[in-house]
Order: sequence, then structure tokens, then C-alpha cells
Amino acid sequence: MKKMFATVTVGLVLSATAGVGLSAGLASPAGAATPASVSIPTTAGPGSSSPHPLRAWLRTHRKAVARNVVEISAKTIGITPPALVGALRSGESIAQVAQAHHVDVTTVVDALVQAGDKQVGHAVTDHTLTPAQGVRIEAVLPRATTRIVDHVHGHKAG
Repeated sequence: MKKMFATVTVGLVLSATAGVGLSAGLASPAGAATPASVSIPTTAGPGSSSPHPLRAWLRTHRKAVARNVVEISAKTIGITPPALVGALRSGESIAQVAQAHHVDVTTVVDALVQAGDKQVGHAVTDHTLTPAQGVRIEAVLPRATTRIVDHVHGHKAG
């Protein structure tokens, strides 16, 4: 349950930030835009086949989440998103790319966490999340973000 919460949390937070991207950005045209506003379900509707509505939401929006992570990470590292995507596809992690460009990994993590914290604040202000949910998300965000930055993506044939 904690792992799912952390995954959904990072997805919710990072999907709300601006971005260009990883897997979705690779498959979509360069000018494709992510919707500015996405409705985040907070309860399961009748007849819902998904065990948890936020997990279903994340599954649906995973490409936008990936785009946002890549955009923020690339900007922090000082490279273009396509260059970062190429490195990720070749089997490197965001952390390895940052180190290769002489950027401290914690700088990348901090940028992602800061963007996430900002979006959590907006969600609490907009009453999309309760203050208690916001606190829980902000508590797990640094650890979950570190795991994303350290994750090595496998080579994809394409």
C-alpha cells in the first residue's frame, strides 16, 4: 500500500507540472501538448474495475508524468529533453546523466521535489487534496523522487 501511495503521489504531483517527455514525448510529435488541467479522481465510482482510482488515473496519465520528470530533470541538468531521453533509452539513469554533466544528483531531486511540493500546495488550496493528504504526499515525495532519479531504464528497440 505504501509503495502504491508513493507511486501515485509522485505521479499526481509531477503530472501537474509543465513538461516534455520520456516515453510519451518519444512517441508524440514535438509540438504535442499535455492538457493543462486533468481531473484527479478521489473516490471509486460504482462498477469501477480498478482496485484504486488513483492507480487507474496514474496508469492513464503515465506518459504525461514521464514528460514532466524528463523536462524538469533535463532543465536542471542543462541538456535538452531529447538528449536526456536518448541517455535513458541507452540504459542510463537520470542520476548517471546528471553526474556525467557535473550536476549534483541532489540538485535534480530537489528540483523535482520543489515542483511537486508546489503542485501539492495548489491541490490543497484548490481542495483537490485535503491538508492531511498534502502533508502525507510531501513526506514521501523526496524518497519516491530519489527512486525515480536512480532508476535505470532498459534499452527499448524502436
